[in-house]
Amino acid sequence: MESIDQIMQHDHKRLDRLLEQSAEAVSHGAWQEAAHFLEAFRHGIVDGHMTVEESTLFPAFERQKGDAAQSLTALLRKGHQDLRIFFEEMAEAIHEQDAETFEDLLSTVQTILKQHDAREENELYPFLTNALTDHGEAAGRRILDFEAEAKS
Repeated sequence: MESIDQIMQHDHKRLDRLLEQSAEAVSHGAWQEAAHFLEAFRHGIVDGHMTVEESTLFPAFERQKGDAAQSLTALLRKGHQDLRIFFEEMAEAIHEQDAETFEDLLSTVQTILKQHDAREENELYPFLTNALTDHGEAAGRRILDFEAEAKS
């Protein structure tokens, strides 16, 4: 099995592709398709990716690194809260068939995700790969199971 670092980076890329597919559908005025891809993205990132991070990875990081971890995980949790609001606003823009608002929100979300993902990929995941007794295998399995469920 791949390390948690590799699995989570792969999941970032998978989720980015879903968001890009939604944006592509918006650009073509394919609103139902855009809504479908955005919902797949939201489900994958909120119910899968963020849930695994918040319930498993962040607490493990905090246990291992102590007080030094608190500022990073607090920042990442706040980022998750902010992103959830943007995802709702993007869904609303699709519902209203408002391509301009969607594009504005998309630009903001992509910027936030790029910075957020970089922090996770550079500071959190590599540490956890070595620090967790199972090298993150249990958390990784949850992500892979969630991804497989999304495909079916």
